[in-house]
Amino acid sequence: NFFMSNLDTMIKPYPRYRDLLEKRGEYIVSSKLPNIINRFNDQDYLDLQVLFNLAWVDPIFKQKDSFLKGLHEKGAYYTEDEKQLLLKKQFDILEQIIPSYKKFQDSGQIEISTSPYFHPILPLLCNSGVAKESDPNLQLPSSNINLTEDAKWHLKNAVGSYERHFNRKPRGLWPSEGSVSEQMLPLVIDAGIRWIATDQDILFKSDVNSEGDRLHFKAYTMKRNDTNLNIIFRDKLLSDLLGFVYTNWDASHAVEDFIGRLYDIKKGLDNNHTEKALVPIILDGENAWEYYQNDGRDFLNLLYERLSKDDTFEVVTVSEYLDLVSPQDEIRKLFPGSWINANFNIWIGHKEKNKAWDYLSSARDFLINFSKENPDNPKLNAAWRKLYIAQGSDWNWWYGDDHSSDCDEEFDKLFRENLKACYKQLDENPPEYLNLPIKEKLIKALVEPVSLITPCIDGKVGDYFEWLNAGCLNAEKLFGSMHQTTPILKQLFYGFDQKNIYVRIDLNKKALKEKQITVILDLGIGKINRFSLPIITNTQRINVQRFILEGDVAFKELESCASAFYNDVLEFSVSLDEIKLKGVENMKLRILIEQDENIIKKIPDFGFIEVSPPKEDYELHNWQV
Repeated sequence: NFFMSNLDTMIKPYPRYRDLLEKRGEYIVSSKLPNIINRFNDQDYLDLQVLFNLAWVDPIFKQKDSFLKGLHEKGAYYTEDEKQLLLKKQFDILEQIIPSYKKFQDSGQIEISTSPYFHPILPLLCNSGVAKESDPNLQLPSSNINLTEDAKWHLKNAVGSYERHFNRKPRGLWPSEGSVSEQMLPLVIDAGIRWIATDQDILFKSDVNSEGDRLHFKAYTMKRNDTNLNIIFRDKLLSDLLGFVYTNWDASHAVEDFIGRLYDIKKGLDNNHTEKALVPIILDGENAWEYYQNDGRDFLNLLYERLSKDDTFEVVTVSEYLDLVSPQDEIRKLFPGSWINANFNIWIGHKEKNKAWDYLSSARDFLINFSKENPDNPKLNAAWRKLYIAQGSDWNWWYGDDHSSDCDEEFDKLFRENLKACYKQLDENPPEYLNLPIKEKLIKALVEPVSLITPCIDGKVGDYFEWLNAGCLNAEKLFGSMHQTTPILKQLFYGFDQKNIYVRIDLNKKALKEKQITVILDLGIGKINRFSLPIITNTQRINVQRFILEGDVAFKELESCASAFYNDVLEFSVSLDEIKLKGVENMKLRILIEQDENIIKKIPDFGFIEVSPPKEDYELHNWQV
């Protein structure tokens, strides 16, 4: 777990950290851990603990704090005392966060929104049946879930926490995962909230009184219970560029692209939009920056500098905009959904997710019945709090086949432990089923080859057995804490015979549309750096370009040793002799998706897949019944 850091931005800057990763291996299976453990001595473990915690400290603290700066420069051979002081420093930094936020909010520089207290999906708490309005084909849990009173608790406690920390009431609410519905709106209004936000796709599916275009570059109002609640809709493209694409770009180039796109939006609005337009940029606030160089500081400084100097644009808080421009267009009926595909399928509908909801509902029924019989029990509040924790959205994020991580087992166990605590707090025995995992089979994104393959390179999924024994990396299962709506790459297959390495790439044509991309197969060995596959049309034989690095200059040359074809899928082969893999124990493999000379996606997100080319006795060691 101490290697759960971004390779390029958090591990590579520390040579000792990278050495320890290589000692363990970038991609491992649990069965190999006992042997790997023997490679590490006490100093290795101590250095690993320090470097992991140090890597997660923002660069600004490592520059300003002499102790942290010293640890960074030392790089290795840390002491136990240094580790303990580092852990204390982390808490010192954490204690600065809320006072800093309060300072900047009081000065008017920022506005802080709140979210439901334990981050539940409020529409599902109010009525789980609303999920079928977004997706009529969804299979709901057996329990009829209506936890409106619980939703009120989450809102009340969110507002109360905000007031305690900031000495004022919140004006804005980011509903967890941008999840909205009609049923939740009266609760939000009653909590004293002035505005909420969600995704632009919700606007396009909602009933609006405006006869013109449903522009998401403005605020709307919703009149409910004689009160107005305002709503804004995030710009999906710009927000996702910040979250997923600019991470791989040079900071100045990314900022220029971002500003250019703002000008394009302005140009499109100038002819038919007279009031001041709002471009809401909304993304997971902390998740993107670990993928940027320098924790995103270079990019953000350049971006805010450009925006500050350009009179065309004004950076505003949501409330500042609402004070300036009173929304005129009304949402008559709000479409229920989240900022992910305008539905709730991430949190309900899969059998594992539904089982979690049923277990949650049963625990709640127990608490209600217990409360009726023992209303004065002093432990009731603690038991209910455990139930509210279990209502958080992130538990079901990891159930089903939408997302996966190395911590799936831990998330599953923690969810069930919270439900078990509802019973234990009241000295009752939890149901036996809470001792059994909900996640029936943990998703493994990487499957290694089991025997030699020799597929036909025609871009078609023809013979079922062609790729059956290949290694497989399921890119759609690599979604972690962030979710990209339409991933470009779906699956990656790879394998060998005694002469060639074969790679099959399943691309998401819906995500590609008419865009021209280049798929780069990076083998990461010596001078032979990568093979480039430009994809222009839906069906084509591809001239494969090999990139050879000589110093800082890249030369391209056509290679007869490689072939590729794109039709239903992209298939590629290259001679093992040509890339001189004979006798090499391990090689590396990754896929880069390039557009307009910019890397827009890496598979895996960082590092390489380590693969073993075949030896003469390969199939004697790799076989299955």
